Amino acid sequence: MKWPGHTFWISALAVAAALSLAAKNHRAFAAEGSSDEQEARIAELIEQLGSDQYATREKAQARLRALGLAAFDSLLEARNHRDIEVAIRVRYLLRGMPVAWVRDSDSVAVKSVLRNYGQQGRDDRINRMQLLAGLDNGQGVEALCRIMRFEVDSVLSKKAALQLFAIAAPDELPAKKELAAKIRAAVGTSRRPAADWVRTYATSLTAPQTTLETWNRLAQREIETLANNPEDTQADVVRDLLRWHVDQLRQLGHQDEATTTIGKIIELVDDNFEDLFDFVDWALEREAWFVPEKLAERFPSEYHRRAYLVYRLAEARRKLGKEAAAQEAADEALKIDPDRFQRHVVLARYLRSRQLFDWSEKEFRYVIGAAKQQKEYELEAREYLSQMLFDMQRENEAADVLSGSVAIVNQDPTAFRAIVSEAELQSTVDYYRAMHYGRAGDFGKQKELLKKAIANNPANIDIVIAMYRVPKPEPAWRDETTKILTKTVTATRVQLRELRQGLSETRDAGEREQLEAQLAKKNNELAWLVSNTEGDFQEALACSQESLRLMPGTWAYQDTLGRCYFAVGDIKNAVEQQSAAVKGAPYLQQMRRQLQMFQEALAKSQK
Repeated sequence: MKWPGHTFWISALAVAAALSLAAKNHRAFAAEGSSDEQEARIAELIEQLGSDQYATREKAQARLRALGLAAFDSLLEARNHRDIEVAIRVRYLLRGMPVAWVRDSDSVAVKSVLRNYGQQGRDDRINRMQLLAGLDNGQGVEALCRIMRFEVDSVLSKKAALQLFAIAAPDELPAKKELAAKIRAAVGTSRRPAADWVRTYATSLTAPQTTLETWNRLAQREIETLANNPEDTQADVVRDLLRWHVDQLRQLGHQDEATTTIGKIIELVDDNFEDLFDFVDWALEREAWFVPEKLAERFPSEYHRRAYLVYRLAEARRKLGKEAAAQEAADEALKIDPDRFQRHVVLARYLRSRQLFDWSEKEFRYVIGAAKQQKEYELEAREYLSQMLFDMQRENEAADVLSGSVAIVNQDPTAFRAIVSEAELQSTVDYYRAMHYGRAGDFGKQKELLKKAIANNPANIDIVIAMYRVPKPEPAWRDETTKILTKTVTATRVQLRELRQGLSETRDAGEREQLEAQLAKKNNELAWLVSNTEGDFQEALACSQESLRLMPGTWAYQDTLGRCYFAVGDIKNAVEQQSAAVKGAPYLQQMRRQLQMFQEALAKSQK
């Protein structure tokens, strides 16, 4: 009788029986003699796979199959045996070798990632290795060692080792020793090249200086493998191994050796745009400013038709003090793809993120001047440029740029009023000009423009804050500002209650995610408004903390939290949170100015 699941259970029993038999034979085989004797016997069995006698070949194959993983390393080394019969049978044995990828000792998360690992294709296996490396508290360490040790594919074995290196090592020495011992136990006596990497890595956790020469040797061996046996590695594997070695050298203060190793990586890069882009970014993060020039020399046609790469060349030249050459490269980049306005906007934003503000401004202004028939790109460029100029305290210029957007929307209301409100745009223009006059000391003009701005956009809390901060306000101005502030705070509290209520009632995952994002935003708004004016600072702090609980690591919310800590007098935490915000968006000058203010206050309080 065939019951549901019959085939599955028969297969499962067969696998269990095979594993049991393999373990039994392995124990019996292990009892026969020393480790060297065992290896000699396995080697003899492998040679018998090429015997002239059919019975001898079959018997040797059966014996090796029964040994299972005990014969794995020897079989792996015999895959390219000179005897084609031996090589064929060895590969057959390796393909059918049962590996228990999941162990009882694995965490639930590891078991989930490794489920059906053996049935997956190469790309999916690599993806699962990356997932293992990303698990909290190093949960994936032993699983990655297991894959490195028993994955038949040599390239995947090495990729598993590289993913292991990507896991953040603990800071404390006892924890490092414990991790090293765990790795060594998981690697065992494996003779694979990647096992040598992993054992060396385990040693480097506690004695990194002693492993440098070994790493040099291992890296050179992998370079030679790529040249002589390319089926056993890949260029990206060699590059990633060398990259890891570079980081280790830099951490240990061996900058010259790191530079030499980066030179070796350059020789492995091909003209694929993504590889070039990835490697240049990696190099610039490590301040290897010579790399873009070398790559531009090596791949001139590919390099000079990609604006992203040419701007990286310009940045590197600027860092090296070659300003004229840097400007020449930046001018060249600006001329690439002249009609692709969206790309120029993206480039401008990228340049701003790199704090290359002059080149960013040129890209934005190019779109504003050239995209006359594609107003949507001009509007986008004007918006981003005005924000950047305002952040750099060039408020009047920011207002001029955004005034152009008001004119565009006014001329073609049907096309753009659905995208952006003319009233809100004009409100921002007036706000920018108000801040310009305020910094110039013309507070009468500042108040006049702020009143216009708040009338057009009462929901803009930055305008409310600016009104509150006008120096030496007369009683009428203070009363009006207080009313607006109270009304805005009350309305925001109402919105918070409604969002929390909606979140408590929904069971839909998508809706919950959307509500949580909205709730975080409103918490941040209330916290920013109160901490920059007056009111319940403890409430503001709690709201800010809630926004980050809902959206962890959001630099804009960390900026607000820094302000809230400053408002309640906790200057140390204010500096800590503001520093994290600046690290998340180092190009924003207002956040840097706020950090400087907090640092000065902290220094003063410590005196």
